[in-house]
Amino acid sequence: MTKVVHPPPPSRILEAAKHGELVVFVGAGASVLCGSPNWVGFAAGVVNTLYEKGVLNFVEAEQLRNMADPRRTLSIAMSLAKQNDIAPDFDKLLHGSPQKPEGEELYGVLSEMQPVFVTTNYDKWLHVARPGAAVAAPADASSASAGPTFGSPKYYLTDHLTPDRLTEKGAVVHLHGAYTVPSSMVVSLSDYLRHYADEKVRSFLRAMFKNYTVLFVGYGLAELEILEYIVRMKDVSVPGDGRRHFLLYAYRSNEQKQTEYIEHYFREECGVEVIKYCIDNKGYGELVELFKSWRPLLDVRAPNTLDLQARLDDFVATPSGPHREAAIRLVQEHPDLVSYFMNILKSDLWFADLDGAGYFDVKHSPGLVTPPGREGYVQAPDWPAVRYLERIAPSLTGGTAARAAEIVRAITKDGQAKGLENWRTYWTLATIFSSLPLDVIQDTDMELVKFWVSSRFDGGSAGEELGNKLLPRLLESEAPTDWARAKLLMEVLTELKPEKVVP
Repeated sequence: MTKVVHPPPPSRILEAAKHGELVVFVGAGASVLCGSPNWVGFAAGVVNTLYEKGVLNFVEAEQLRNMADPRRTLSIAMSLAKQNDIAPDFDKLLHGSPQKPEGEELYGVLSEMQPVFVTTNYDKWLHVARPGAAVAAPADASSASAGPTFGSPKYYLTDHLTPDRLTEKGAVVHLHGAYTVPSSMVVSLSDYLRHYADEKVRSFLRAMFKNYTVLFVGYGLAELEILEYIVRMKDVSVPGDGRRHFLLYAYRSNEQKQTEYIEHYFREECGVEVIKYCIDNKGYGELVELFKSWRPLLDVRAPNTLDLQARLDDFVATPSGPHREAAIRLVQEHPDLVSYFMNILKSDLWFADLDGAGYFDVKHSPGLVTPPGREGYVQAPDWPAVRYLERIAPSLTGGTAARAAEIVRAITKDGQAKGLENWRTYWTLATIFSSLPLDVIQDTDMELVKFWVSSRFDGGSAGEELGNKLLPRLLESEAPTDWARAKLLMEVLTELKPEKVVP
């Protein structure tokens, strides 16, 4: 038996691991090492269920099993199961055999590295808990007790497919659903067509292929069709300065020419570099040995702050629905990103999402603080979300403008009730109010103005903003109600006040 020399991990993979940009894309070949069936076996298992339930007789089941394409067999079998109200036991079909040691070792090595996993498999092998590896599934990862309850975070519904999942070290994303929720499983041809037409799926794949280095593991000739389909969904041109994505490919030494064809195809047509490893000695179990040789070299880290900021830049640059959802969730998981995030937002497109996420809630309203070691001094902390509202206020109309006015009122009334004296916040609120359409302003809002300008610290800035911007707009209006409000505003702004304290 000749000694096998494994190819080292490409430098691109090593660098991606250090920056939290490595995605390991796991196919059925990895699960077969655990004892799960391949596609032919899985399709046959569903057909056998139909035979056992009396839906098919022996000859019908035999002919369906023997169709050339197992995915076609699955499509037909799943359609028959649905028509006859039969639910195949997917747990038994996928995990009926005891886990094989080499598969257990492979998934153990992969899980120890803790990259982000994306998989087309339905099974549990990426989630089998090991000592010290258990992580509670996020509250939004499943609905109550219906979803998976394995050790790692699990995402398996189309609604879970947002790009922020790719920043979560050790996350497992089931692109085609999970066996524990059969309705989530992408199995038939119609399932595939519907799934890959969904904008969330397409957006997720585009972000993955554009921003991450993807390593395909466990994909052989039997799965090239689905692999091609996934890769072609990326809609991202391949840069000419080196390949970003890689495919681990098992070959036999007597298949040199075929392997060359495979390499050429993926390189030229899909932009994926093939990393081949010889299976002459240990068969497909050689994959375990390869990853054992890679384990000391791969330093897989979570994304740092700069990496996360780069992802936010991407989301903001293309603010589709999935990207807005991903950005807000990412910031909620990393509160230190809030200020950066709010500062790069320029469009009112984000307003409703931020409002729904509670960023304008009065619970975030900051009071004055005393800097360490500077007794007698106070500082007025910034409120990034309200500063964002200040930037977009001139573009707001209709219902969004009315909602912005409601937010201003709620913050002001809360500040009055709690005795908050953050002059920076009230100056910002005055600027917002001065920019909103006049038809959202009410007579009672002059009481808000009185509070803003009566601060014992710096109400003058808010008063100057209102006097220079809002007052002229009210006076130039053709509506008599606006003239009356201009008079009320003038009375507030010209009221004699005690001398302000300079902080």
